[in-house]
Amino acid sequence: MSRTAILTVGSTRFDPLVASFLQPAILSALASHGVNRILAQVGNSALPTGWELGTVQRDGVECEVVRFLQDLEERMGRAEVVVSHAGAGSILAFLRPLSTSSASSDHTPPANDRQLILVPNSTLMDLHQSDLADEMEKKGWAIVCRRPTDLLDTLRALVKGGARAAEPPSTAYPELDKTKVQRLLDETLGYI
Repeated sequence: MSRTAILTVGSTRFDPLVASFLQPAILSALASHGVNRILAQVGNSALPTGWELGTVQRDGVECEVVRFLQDLEERMGRAEVVVSHAGAGSILAFLRPLSTSSASSDHTPPANDRQLILVPNSTLMDLHQSDLADEMEKKGWAIVCRRPTDLLDTLRALVKGGARAAEPPSTAYPELDKTKVQRLLDETLGYI
């Protein structure tokens, strides 16, 4: 059975997280967790020495490295492990498949079989990613890894069963309401 782990850093640079995720020890820890395929969406980040864009085999793991990807959200919906900066868009991309009827498709692992590991990018203004990551952790929806250099320890704990988001989450994943923004705009502009 194929198990996938995904790294996403969005569009901003997050060189330390990319470098941490692509180190051999991380690939080994993921392989110990049954992962045999990774996708690293690196955005504008620099690639560590020895890595380039494309697909290669490393330590028995198929590794695909891309800058950006049109179907990233769809792939995140099928991944067992997602390591992400704590940006709102990436978090929503992880949650969205869990809050729609597509979560019951054959390609989406059950919610309790998926793990979101958030690594806030502390170089960004106002540490806003840390605030969002803390809230996700509080609700039991994510594991927070405070520094990219701690990712290996976080993954090792996950493999041993010691690092998991709260089970069950303290609140259910939010249901997707595609009309909410439109209603808010209509109310604000006086159309309703």
